[in-house]
Amino acid sequence: MGSKAAILVLTHERPERLFQDISGLDQSRSISLAERFFGGVPRQSGVAPLDLAVWPEEGAACVASFPRFDVVCSRKISHDLPSEIASDVARLAGLRSAYAVCMESSRDWASIFAWSPKGVTRSLSLSPEGGVVEDVGQRFPFEVPFWSGRRSVRVSDYQLPFHPIDLGNEALRIFFNFILEGTEDDLCVDPEEIEMPVFHYS
Repeated sequence: MGSKAAILVLTHERPERLFQDISGLDQSRSISLAERFFGGVPRQSGVAPLDLAVWPEEGAACVASFPRFDVVCSRKISHDLPSEIASDVARLAGLRSAYAVCMESSRDWASIFAWSPKGVTRSLSLSPEGGVVEDVGQRFPFEVPFWSGRRSVRVSDYQLPFHPIDLGNEALRIFFNFILEGTEDDLCVDPEEIEMPVFHYS
């Protein structure tokens, strides 16, 4: 399947390590969050492990509310210009911060988005076909090895200084402590062991 993801986390805290202590799913708040996200009343249709929940089918979203954070996974947040989701993120986040990672390995595309109550703090989107589509805000420390050439692609004619999917998985690792591809470290959780409610809207 490769790496496909569209995940948004809303929290008052830094996102690191939130998924290491994931407990206390609030079903009622999860349904309310899904209603706010869809703009209507969705129907719940089971659960999915996080590694699959991060890329639900069209018309579906995996939405969960935990004591320290909320998480929404949906292709609706996957935009070539991540800043286009700013108004939706602001509506869901309120006074919280938000962090999103989206990617599709089928086109070597990845994006990173970060939001604070003051507005967009980081918005990056790139692919070899489109180049750097958006690059707004201060780069995160984990981006530095990529931009400095220390994570370069071993293909002479590759159109970018690094592989976007590598950056996307590193963003997942740093923000949320799991990856879809690559080598896990001691801080990584197993996304197959985390279940997310699945909602459909029709």
